[in-house]
This record gives sequence, C-alpha cells and structure tokens, in this order.
Amino acid sequence: MVRVIELVRPRRGHFELGTGYHGDVWLDLDGLFLRPALLQPHIDSLAERLREHQPEAVCGPLEGGAFLALALATRLGVAFLPGYRDGSAGYRLPRVPGGITGWRVALADDAVNAGTAIRACATELQSSGATPVAVAALLALGPAEAAVRDALKLPLHAAATLDSQAWPAATCPLCASGTALNEAQ
Repeated sequence: MVRVIELVRPRRGHFELGTGYHGDVWLDLDGLFLRPALLQPHIDSLAERLREHQPEAVCGPLEGGAFLALALATRLGVAFLPGYRDGSAGYRLPRVPGGITGWRVALADDAVNAGTAIRACATELQSSGATPVAVAALLALGPAEAAVRDALKLPLHAAATLDSQAWPAATCPLCASGTALNEAQ
C-alpha cells in the first residue's frame, strides 16, 4: 500500500497556505488524486471508521475535500454534499430536495491543518439543520486533531499524520524572524 505522505511530497520551509495561515510544510495535494486506485485502501479504512458514526451524508469542500467526500459517500452508500466556496471564508451547500434538517453528516478533507475549510463547512451544515458527526482526512497535519476536537467537538480520523506548524499570518513567528516566504510550487 502506498503511503499518503509519499503522494503529497512534503516540502519544509515558510509558506502562505491560502487560508489566512502560514505554515512550515507545503504539500502537493493534487498528487493525492492523480492515481485514485492508490487511495482506495485508505478510503476503505476511513469509510469503516466513519461507519460507526452512522452518517447519512459526507460533505467536503470543493477541491480535494470533495473528491474524498464523494469517494467516502460512495463507499458508505450515503449522500454526497459538496461545499462550494461562497466568495468569502465560508461555504454553501447544494439545494437538497426536502432539506438536510436532522441529517447526520461526516465531513471530509484531503488534508486538515488549521481546519478552516472543515469549520466553515460544519458551520454551513449546522445552519442547514444537519448535525456534523465526525471528520475524515487523508492527512492530518500538526495539531489538526486537537483543532478539530476543540473547535468542533468532533473526532478526526486520518489515514496519515505529518508534523507541522501553522499560524495566523499576522502572528507567524517565521515572518517575525524575517524568514522569507517560499514559493508554493
């Protein structure tokens, strides 16, 4: 089985993560989905871990999170809810006939670092009357598990973990020490 970390080819340095955060690791997240069959064992494992939470749907932010959410929803035989960026830091859900009030929904993202996308999707789910029940990720970075647990009170199931740090850009210690930003390519 190919390790998730091998697929993302991590680079160390000082990076702007595109979420208002800076971090010390950059990942090639597009590499995760280049050969989907390599992810199947990880998807199967994550689906089994989510099954205990009895989700009726899986929601993921459109981009890599939605690819994982679709794969997990397919494996679990439940609905798929993509989270569409709404132009700000939030996400919106597709219209569902009859709505999703009362649904138990698992969240999924390709990688969870500071958890901004997962939190935004969870907020939209709750605003729509659904109950987030768990989070799944192919990769959890640094303190992601604690961030999800503390902010959302949800368990985080990850196929792999990688040590890293992320900070709000305004309080980034790498910026404060004069460390230049690396190119994210």
